Amino acid sequence: MRQIMLSSGWQLRQRDPSRDLATQIDEDDGWIPATVPGVVHHDLIAAGLLPDPFEGLNERAAQWVGEVDWLYRCDVEIADDLAPDETATLCFDGLDTFAKVWFDDVMVLSSDNMFVPRRIEVTRLIQTGYNRLILLFESALRRGRAREAEGGALPLWNGDSSRLYVRKAQYHYGWDWGPTLLTVGPWRPVRLEVFTARIADLHCPIEVTPDLRVATIPVKIDVEAGSAIARNAQELALFFASLMVQVDLFDPDGAPVASVTLPVVDGRGSTDLVVFAPRLWWPNGYGDQPLYRLVVTLQRNNDILDRRELRLGLRRLRLVQDPLEGEPGTTFLFEVNNVPIFCGGANWIPADSFVTRITPERYRAWCEQAAAANMVMLRVWGGGIYEHDAFYDACDELGLLVWQDFMFACGIYPAPGWFRDSVRAEAEAQVRRLRHHPCLALWCGNNEDYQIGAATGRYDPNLTPEENADRFPARVLYERLLPAICADLDPTRPYWPGSPYGGADGSDQTSGDRHTWEIWHGPVAPYQAYAAYHGRFVSEFGMQAFPDRATIETFAPPAERYPQSRTLDHHNKAADGPRRLAVYLNDNVRIPPDLDGYIYATQLVQAEALTTAIRAWRRRWGGPGRYATAGALVWQLNDCWPVISWSMIDYYLRPKPALYAVRRALAPITPGLSRTADSVELWVVNGTIAAADVEVELRTWTLGGDLVALEKLSVSLPPNRTTELGQFGFDPGSALIFDARLIVNDRIVARASLWPEPFKYLTLPDPVIVLDLAPGDYLHIRAARPAKGVVLSAGDGVAWSDNYLDLMPGDEQVIHAGGLGERPVSVRWLGMM
Repeated sequence: MRQIMLSSGWQLRQRDPSRDLATQIDEDDGWIPATVPGVVHHDLIAAGLLPDPFEGLNERAAQWVGEVDWLYRCDVEIADDLAPDETATLCFDGLDTFAKVWFDDVMVLSSDNMFVPRRIEVTRLIQTGYNRLILLFESALRRGRAREAEGGALPLWNGDSSRLYVRKAQYHYGWDWGPTLLTVGPWRPVRLEVFTARIADLHCPIEVTPDLRVATIPVKIDVEAGSAIARNAQELALFFASLMVQVDLFDPDGAPVASVTLPVVDGRGSTDLVVFAPRLWWPNGYGDQPLYRLVVTLQRNNDILDRRELRLGLRRLRLVQDPLEGEPGTTFLFEVNNVPIFCGGANWIPADSFVTRITPERYRAWCEQAAAANMVMLRVWGGGIYEHDAFYDACDELGLLVWQDFMFACGIYPAPGWFRDSVRAEAEAQVRRLRHHPCLALWCGNNEDYQIGAATGRYDPNLTPEENADRFPARVLYERLLPAICADLDPTRPYWPGSPYGGADGSDQTSGDRHTWEIWHGPVAPYQAYAAYHGRFVSEFGMQAFPDRATIETFAPPAERYPQSRTLDHHNKAADGPRRLAVYLNDNVRIPPDLDGYIYATQLVQAEALTTAIRAWRRRWGGPGRYATAGALVWQLNDCWPVISWSMIDYYLRPKPALYAVRRALAPITPGLSRTADSVELWVVNGTIAAADVEVELRTWTLGGDLVALEKLSVSLPPNRTTELGQFGFDPGSALIFDARLIVNDRIVARASLWPEPFKYLTLPDPVIVLDLAPGDYLHIRAARPAKGVVLSAGDGVAWSDNYLDLMPGDEQVIHAGGLGERPVSVRWLGMM
């Protein structure tokens, strides 16, 4: 196998539909340098022909890019003639979206699906020397609207309705957190492959026995011979007979585990590798993530023709839906290596509007922040992309389970024959690409399509997909096509029709997964009511907040850096985002007029809301037979541009205070507090797989810092469940703070506090916060009086071990501030003047 990466020497220009195409291709004027992989917007910005759409209101000035056609050209140099038995194939890992390809004036490809990699043989066209490669990308907006005019408009949430007819990243059409930027271009690598034979497919559907003592790795290999050989059946059979496949398995330390040499029969080879006492792959916080290495080498007469490598995690995973004790319905929980897992985590959207500029290092940085925040699962949302390999590699290494949506979101999609064929090719390609990753926990048909079907009266769960096809045609995709593909190509992994799914309208609290948007959307319920909006698995919930001031300064000119400015409102893409954000501020805090105060207030409300939800739902992790809520995935982890959104980490990787609050709420062992009319309820979650003995302190404080009451308990916590510790009474007419601490071997391992709400009614005295810096970037922080929501900041480049703190008198906290050095630290807290 020879690979020639076609990543240099590219140019692009806008196509003029009124002029001859060949003339435009050949003329020298009008072309600019192009990046491949890349998208047109990025190159126009680099050439000074497009203002950065992330800045100010420039998004509006970029709309024309998606409304016109674009040409790419490149001269591919071939230094040597092909051997008689060699085949040359042009490979496009991703073309965005309506693309035609010419190789030396011969049109070799027409493609209309961004997610389908394409391979085109050019053996008979290729010449020694220079070969011209031309790509024409037509406007996805124009082509989609033409399809919609023929097929009919269908209901949706977010974006132009024509997106439903186009197999393109749906968020490109605009979403309630992202801009409308219809990208175009070769967004994945382009290369020329020259081969005699190659490994066309490699599948390893790992099975671990229920007792976890043995792992079986069936290795299935498909071999493709070059076209010159494949044309003659007799010659092909002889050729396959001359091939051998070497299969080698290495353990996580690099030591050999198994080695097998296989013949190739009818283009296939297979073997079963058995690993005794396997080193198991565990989710984050439950164990290590050892990765075995599988190396498959295709050989002929001791010559290596091709080689493939996979990293494999050996683990047993099930989606468990069993009856519950004392509640109707069934569980919806993921069990890994026989251990039920509470899947705390977040939803993942594409990390840039121009995904070609996300580096593996940035993927890794986001995933590391998620893992450090005690997250176990990320959900790849269905309006974006099937992510880059670097994302799944990072999740493999960090133990982050991935809930993987297929790319359908918030709409009633059509399903004519041509659309089903395109989706089939897309799904088969992506399942084959991703199925070896141990992080991958679930394939899911779509995001919120059943919900919009119910909201528009198009979804009838009493009808079969075929009977419901006139009103909800895509049910045939979600309930027939996609599950059949997954069962065939990835049989060891569960499939789920949609998110949310499980009831008639997606709001069922007794089965399946649920999106809890009664808070923020819908009735704009108070975040203090999250406990009432539980579900078996809450796969979406969230609260908006402003990003860091430094992020705002990247897109808002100085004159626009105030709350409710035109620019800040433009960078809140929810149609009613500023208004709903104002509701939650008004209900909970005193609304500050300045930008810094407004940022802090929104971030405090977000942190409190997410903590309230996670603690309430994790409380329902009741043990065997009582795992009533088994997951809580925050909407959302990240952003695709600098924006006011529901993210916990902004576009520039700057965490909001909510990330630290969520980290504490998802800690392996953590207390929880809830207020009733005249008492406080206390519980402790032990999310580990071992019992734990802890000392629990419950302290009661006045706002001024007087200790009113102290309760001490010695508790033995059973593993992997919540332990209720009872109710503690108080005077409902007094404004009191409750503070719970967990102590193991005289060391405080976790804290939680419960303050009177709404905060806007509190007049808080100066807490008198003191900071002391110790060697090694350790910060000792204490307060003379209770302090709520203490945020430490020192600019970029400081990694805080904790932040957004609640401080109580006599309880010094030690924070590691990696990279702090001699930088000054600023401090802000609730009630600070």
